[in-house]
Amino acid sequence: MGSRIKTEVIKSIVIILLLISIQSCADLSTSPEQNSDLTNADLKIKITSPVNNAQLLEGSNEIIYTIAEPYSLKFIELYINDTFNRNYPPNQDGTAPQIFFNFDSTYVGKVISLYLVYYDNNNTSQKSNLITNVSVKINIPIPYKPYNITLINFNDGSCNIGWKDSSKYVEKYQVWKKIGITGDYFLLNELSGNTNNVNDYNLGPNIVYFYKVRGVNSSGISAFSDEVNTAGIYTSGNLYPPSDLSAIQTSPISVQLKWKDNSDNENYFVVERSTDNIKFINIALLSRNTISYQDSASGLLTGGSYYYRIKAYSNSDSAFSNIAMVKILSGILQPPINLTAAYNKDIGVIELRWDNSDNNTVYFDIERKIDDNNFQFLRRIDASNTLFLDFDILKDKNYKYRVRSYDLNRYSEYSNEVTVSTFN
Repeated sequence: MGSRIKTEVIKSIVIILLLISIQSCADLSTSPEQNSDLTNADLKIKITSPVNNAQLLEGSNEIIYTIAEPYSLKFIELYINDTFNRNYPPNQDGTAPQIFFNFDSTYVGKVISLYLVYYDNNNTSQKSNLITNVSVKINIPIPYKPYNITLINFNDGSCNIGWKDSSKYVEKYQVWKKIGITGDYFLLNELSGNTNNVNDYNLGPNIVYFYKVRGVNSSGISAFSDEVNTAGIYTSGNLYPPSDLSAIQTSPISVQLKWKDNSDNENYFVVERSTDNIKFINIALLSRNTISYQDSASGLLTGGSYYYRIKAYSNSDSAFSNIAMVKILSGILQPPINLTAAYNKDIGVIELRWDNSDNNTVYFDIERKIDDNNFQFLRRIDASNTLFLDFDILKDKNYKYRVRSYDLNRYSEYSNEVTVSTFN
């Protein structure tokens, strides 16, 4: 009696398993084209992004999809414009892989269609929904904020405003100007995106002029650069303060300060120092017409950052110079080490990694050369990062990279150089 019950139970289990198997494979076939008339609800694999009429950016794009449970994935094929592109195997744990495709410049301005084909380990398959009328446009990010803005005064009543920019696409630059401390900014010039400096003329001898710059392209407008002015200072009244203050470390615990005396009515100068650029303390009183000071053995510590300003006093007024910063360093700035480069042809990116060997580093400057060309500056990144992804690459090229450290005062030597190819 007991064996009969067991037999019936086993038969029931087998029937259930067969039903599950039939149900899970009912929407599959050995030819994916036989599934083409299924509704979206019946599809085993379905693309959710991009959608019909979508617009993609040049470069790497992810194709997002779902697979109905249960599944036993063998691989997934990607077709673009009805042409097989490549297949994607499952992850090591059998789960569905991420699918990225790099739409390079050959796709820009074209309209494409795409679909996926799912294959399971039982040699059955199904075609996904067809995504149509997808266009690809050039990837133009909003420009970065221009940096390293400089101002050169000439003795003919003119000045030059210069800047740098690491943005890839800048259509034009806007130079804005303000006359006097209490004036309002107005647009002075719109210049070509290839411009990196411009002159301004007919400047009055006793007026302070302020300038700032921003980049513009079809995607938007960058933030403004830092502000510069023809005096390099902030004045509070009829006393013109010192300008062009500089601070240079001249020994392990010594800083040389130099500045320009712009007034003839000051009575004396005060040298002020801060460790946080907020709270300043007086460290020296100097007689009128003084233009330098040596700060040494007065609380300076190796590794510390110090901010200086000079304050001029007249009978009834006072005014500050610009602020100069110096970091007390020991020895040389060490370069990055263990630079490596790897090319991921599936995503279309070169991955750079390195190690920081000096805690004084503030930025890393990455340089690159293509084939037999010279090294060119590629990107400046914060020292908290030791990873950089270079998506701005082309197929069938040899790329060489190097990195160096920068602490706002010094550059290190370069790291080791690495070469990586994008040949298939």
